[in-house]
Amino acid sequence: MAGMMKLLLAVVVGLLAMVPDTMQLSIDHPLHTVVERLNVNAGPFLGLVISSGRDEKILKNSTYYEPDTSIPFITIAGRRFNFGKLSGEPVIYVLAGEPLANVGVTVQILLDTFRIKGIINYGAAGTVSNQVFIADVVIPSQVAFTGVWGWEQKYGAEVTEPALKFGDYNLPEAGENSLGAIEFQNTKLYTPTSSKKSTFWFNVHSDWVQLASQTNFGDRPTVHVGGSYKIGSSDVYQSNVAFGTYLNKQLGVTAVDTASAAVVAASIANGVPHIVFKGASNRPGSDSDPRLSEVTAKNVLKTVAVFVSNLSPKTNANFY
Repeated sequence: MAGMMKLLLAVVVGLLAMVPDTMQLSIDHPLHTVVERLNVNAGPFLGLVISSGRDEKILKNSTYYEPDTSIPFITIAGRRFNFGKLSGEPVIYVLAGEPLANVGVTVQILLDTFRIKGIINYGAAGTVSNQVFIADVVIPSQVAFTGVWGWEQKYGAEVTEPALKFGDYNLPEAGENSLGAIEFQNTKLYTPTSSKKSTFWFNVHSDWVQLASQTNFGDRPTVHVGGSYKIGSSDVYQSNVAFGTYLNKQLGVTAVDTASAAVVAASIANGVPHIVFKGASNRPGSDSDPRLSEVTAKNVLKTVAVFVSNLSPKTNANFY
């Protein structure tokens, strides 16, 4: 009898482990029934967290995306969650918003409300690497919050490296500077079971990065996957050449944006597979060309669509 009870308990635990960890809307919420029906009948979904209205326009006008005609979207906490299919896969897309705090909240609402089997963040970024050119696509292996600083007041004060000393950039020669120096800070790493660690670099979901590295994206656009490719995120739009060079040379940053680190951190905290696709639409110190920016946005979407089409049934089965 005891053996039978242990077997039954093991089966129950196994079944519970297969249930998506989704909180759902409160039963008092006016959209509770609609969301339940969507999750049961149309889900689970891939969550697309996109960066701008331009990305949304290109997505809606593309041949890759088919909107849901019965329930095209619903609005929760001011965010519009749009339903459809990308490369035949059920998706929900939502604009990330700004600053990084809003991005993280948007991802959390998405994960708490819907049956999400993975998160894809895509959009534009600024390249700070000589290896990545305008209209290229970067799929990073790591991301960081490069806007989290400790700011020392006095030039020459003892700081933990790497640190950016403003006096080093004085012209015509380096010297004392009352702005002092900034130290880049680690950020708390939250997982589904712990918050005991802090880190500078957040690892993007390795299985999905590996899958992207094995995917044939074609000759155009040029796609840089995994390895040493890294993205730095902050609430500051980075257009300063010296700072961009510092991020690349001292921290190994490939490109900069205002969203990806928040998306990755939220995905890790919820134990959800995720990946980032960023198109190099500009370079610090150079004006953006609207035509090239649109080409870049189309390149990113094409790359995402190919990746989604290569998510096999076996991969889908291992989302949770």
